[in-house]
Amino acid sequence: MTSSARHPSSGRARDQGCVVEHVLRDQRLMLLPERALFWQEKKMLVVADAHFGKAQLFRERGIPVPQGTTAADLQRLSLLLAALAPETLLFLGDLTHGPIDDPDIYERLIAPWRAAHAQVAMTLVSGNHDRWSGPPSSAFGIDWVGEERQEDPFVFTHKPQGSAAGYNLAGHLHPAVAMRGRGGLAATLPCFCFGPDQALLPAFGGFTGCQVIRPGAEDQVFVVADEAVMALPAKAGG
Repeated sequence: MTSSARHPSSGRARDQGCVVEHVLRDQRLMLLPERALFWQEKKMLVVADAHFGKAQLFRERGIPVPQGTTAADLQRLSLLLAALAPETLLFLGDLTHGPIDDPDIYERLIAPWRAAHAQVAMTLVSGNHDRWSGPPSSAFGIDWVGEERQEDPFVFTHKPQGSAAGYNLAGHLHPAVAMRGRGGLAATLPCFCFGPDQALLPAFGGFTGCQVIRPGAEDQVFVVADEAVMALPAKAGG
């Protein structure tokens, strides 16, 4: 267990094998190796930056990338929904990478996936790519709520921002840390980063890329590596 009492928003984390339970503002947040967060008290699964359809958009513009990334991400999400049985699935922006013009994606992938999880309420906080894509297709069966959702003690947004209304949970940056070891070994790993007033979630999408961040002295960082979530010692990342 790691703990800190330096500021009111500090959390404590308990390692549960491949999952970390992070207690923040007296709420239990499960940090999952699938690059998602589960808020246990609210039975809410939170994912950021799914970017569904990104590979297709690249192929349409002549960039040869593999097929199947959206299907794989939906399957990963289905496994989480089955395992955790959340009441709500909250997307922190960038549900899709851009406009999806191919109806086959909706008919073959999105609509059957949504029907399989009809009992789960799904909500989208608007991100920059969502504004480009426009309103989500009805196949998603999702409630688009604008740029933030407040659920005391948290404020959920796409881009990180300060908020007097609560502790901010956000995505957008696709955060990662650069790890360096002996012999010149190096790796860039997606991460959860919890600061005094806000937290960053890793990008859920499997075809999204990462942006290396430089955690502050008070930040608590948890990397996703080898299908597990692990706490980093202070100042280990960056």
